[in-house]
Amino acid sequence: MHRILGKRVTRIVFLVSVGLFVTAVHSSVKGFRTPNLVTPGTLQAAASSRPFVIRHARIFDGKRVIAADSVFVQNAKIQSVGKRIKVPSGTEEIDATGDTLLPGLIDSHTHDWGDSPKQALLFGVTTELNMACIPKYVAKIKQAEAEGKALDAADVLSAGNVVTPPKGHGTEFGVPVPTLASSAEAQQFVDERIAEGSDYIKIIYEDGHVCHSPFSKFSREELAASVAAAHKRGKMAIVHISTQEDARDAIAAGADGIAHLFADSAPQSDFAELVRRHHAFVETTLTAIQSSFGTPSGASLSIDHRIAEFLSAGAESNLKALMPFKCSGELENALAAAKQLHDAGVPVLAGTDAPAPGSWNGASLHGELELLVRAGLSPLDALAATTSLPASTFICPTVAASRLASGPISCLSGVTRPMTLSPQGTSLPSGSSGLKLTG
Repeated sequence: MHRILGKRVTRIVFLVSVGLFVTAVHSSVKGFRTPNLVTPGTLQAAASSRPFVIRHARIFDGKRVIAADSVFVQNAKIQSVGKRIKVPSGTEEIDATGDTLLPGLIDSHTHDWGDSPKQALLFGVTTELNMACIPKYVAKIKQAEAEGKALDAADVLSAGNVVTPPKGHGTEFGVPVPTLASSAEAQQFVDERIAEGSDYIKIIYEDGHVCHSPFSKFSREELAASVAAAHKRGKMAIVHISTQEDARDAIAAGADGIAHLFADSAPQSDFAELVRRHHAFVETTLTAIQSSFGTPSGASLSIDHRIAEFLSAGAESNLKALMPFKCSGELENALAAAKQLHDAGVPVLAGTDAPAPGSWNGASLHGELELLVRAGLSPLDALAATTSLPASTFICPTVAASRLASGPISCLSGVTRPMTLSPQGTSLPSGSSGLKLTG
């Protein structure tokens, strides 16, 4: 695992909006400083219309470091980004000299219960793309968001109940779930998921042999029918896979995205080009893949002081927990697939599968970014995998949503929430032209 920042530590001040969040990263050599966690009352106060401007910051816009150094916020929305911004008299000014502003992090593959969205926000994750969840739980979260009562939690989009066959993956957890028995029922089944509130449709396509846990598996016809049913209703179809063969079948069936990289074999030379031609994306979940080989991915995070201070006893335990199975394959295969896909221009989205054993909501995304850098992505590209790429894929598919530009950011701007935090993360060291991992 890479050590980030060397002897430096990071102070991160979050200015959160709905899906976009401005983060001030300040490097210090004086040692770790305990951040000032804020209360919901403070968050509500920050959502007022009181204007403020951040000046003299380095700004990462989701793709690159831009020339602008100031951000003006008014009426709880980002109004402008630039240099020497003129603001109304009386506007509060924040000097961010030596700090870096960047969009809030998006975990493209989570599961949630309890207060996991609040846990995610503690570590800088402002949006979770949930890939399977009890619909009633998601409905409560969305109601709280609509009422402005979830300012201390990450926003959540969700697949709700997944599309899986009887005795398929997803049926083994002791919770009753609906199952799809035949392709003839696919449209009705998908329509029922949408009626429950699913934001996109997740389809399970694996037989479990790689992890020695046998499941029933859809036929190719049933897979294609499920994808088509989602598309007929204007929903993305994301297919859960565990092997390279499964991934190829999913792409051939018209999947918009693949949930999980595969590790059963090295990527064939044409794999990334196949995905690119079909305009699909891939959610990485390297964290879960690493843990599935018997090494809890989160163990090193649990002892990093920048993470540990914010972990509950349960979180710390889960980060160190072993998967209840051990899979065949090699992590290097998944890393190679991530690099091949990235090099081909396929959107590679950072997702963790938290809180699977060996992971935790929010904390594990920082480990996922390290694994992407280990795969060969630059730190800036790894940050894009958790900011601009998932935002443009899921939240604002018609615009580059996490790119900061002059004028209002209509898709992602919203209520601004300030808080302070010190997660493990990457920094933009003073005087460097880009992100750098040290050690």
